[in-house]
Amino acid sequence: MVTAANAHHFAQPEWRVIAAGFDTERWLQDGQAVGTGGILNPQPTRLPSGQYYYRFASSSSPDDARFGGGWWLDHDNFVLVRRFAAEHGYSLRDAARLMLALPHAWTHVDQLVRALLRQPLRAYTGLGKPAQGAATGADRGTRWIPTQHVAVRQLYVPGLAAASDGGPLYRTVFQQPVEVSALA
Repeated sequence: MVTAANAHHFAQPEWRVIAAGFDTERWLQDGQAVGTGGILNPQPTRLPSGQYYYRFASSSSPDDARFGGGWWLDHDNFVLVRRFAAEHGYSLRDAARLMLALPHAWTHVDQLVRALLRQPLRAYTGLGKPAQGAATGADRGTRWIPTQHVAVRQLYVPGLAAASDGGPLYRTVFQQPVEVSALA
């Protein structure tokens, strides 16, 4: 069996805690588990090479956040979001925000990243959990709850922004250049 390119990161237990939506930095400072968003009961999975993976991102974020962020969808789950948008008259951007519980304070959701995986990875998968929006701004304290009637399995991929011999891991595991499309 081929070793996953992020096997070292996947073996570290804090990544599962992050996948579950807990803020490990605040947790480690005061001993309290603080969290919002994430996935319910993250389960390990393998991401085979030769497949496309999708991520909704912010154009204002640096490349390490846009391409090295941990939250992705496989093709089948991306199709669920795209189909929901088409069937209900939503833009792809709005459908992603609703179905994946993406508060405005977290992301503009103005770009779609499509990446072809060249090397296998390990990830956590599961259904999204509610996310708490910011107290001010566009969210005004909104609690974002993923759609219940169309369940989308999300992926959390540990270590994509981590440095390796060729720069951040995402530069070596995804075929370059990664495809980026603007969302309206």
